Amino acid sequence: MKTTNLKITNKSGLKLAASLDAPATGKIRSFAVFAHCFTCSKELKAISNIDKALTDFGIAVLRFDMTGIGGSEGNFSDTNFSTQIDDFFSAASFLEDNYQPASLLIGHSLGGSVALFSALRMQSAKAIVTIASPAEPAYLSLKLSKTKERAVMHGSAVTTIGGVKFTFKPQFFADIESYDMKYVQKKLKIPYLIMHSNADTYSDFKNAAELFKNANQPKSIISLDDIDHLMLIKTDASYAGRLIGVWSEKYL
Repeated sequence: MKTTNLKITNKSGLKLAASLDAPATGKIRSFAVFAHCFTCSKELKAISNIDKALTDFGIAVLRFDMTGIGGSEGNFSDTNFSTQIDDFFSAASFLEDNYQPASLLIGHSLGGSVALFSALRMQSAKAIVTIASPAEPAYLSLKLSKTKERAVMHGSAVTTIGGVKFTFKPQFFADIESYDMKYVQKKLKIPYLIMHSNADTYSDFKNAAELFKNANQPKSIISLDDIDHLMLIKTDASYAGRLIGVWSEKYL
């Protein structure tokens, strides 16, 4: 695939680092936007490996770092789930203004939640895929319950995730707990593919089952057997990418 590094200006005027992965042949059938997992970045190997597989289907994928993550400007402590949705929409708007509207939306882990909520604002979206995503964004508050307690008590709290220290403020938890995934799923009518692994030790497969139950038709679910949450093995991510490519051919 051919990768072009870009800069996207978000709603707050901050520059977001982004990369457009396109077919090496230059023949693009459709465009997609990919939201990375919580506190990950667009440089997570799984994303580029998935993108590489998708370019074989003629799909160009825009991956980007959300505010305060990776190469993007801004402070993570000032962000929340709402700003992540805004960043996703900014990335989609960039594609529409400079290339063509994104027809496929993809999100990994919490990024899947971001993609689902962003889809409500995107008329161009024809299909959506979530990978290892929670049934509700607020489930993250439960995983970070001790961090939340410290943030509420002291005004902020530092937690190490993946070897990197992140500062959380009470507003982060108040914001993410205000979102209702079931409400969004009732409104979304576009084809939806849910991908999750029974071997995922971070996000239980029950999340996928709940998402599938609450989604409208047409909907599909694929169990990614023996694949870890971050899809660290190249062949696992490539496999997931090919599955997305085959599934999406019907809708793009």
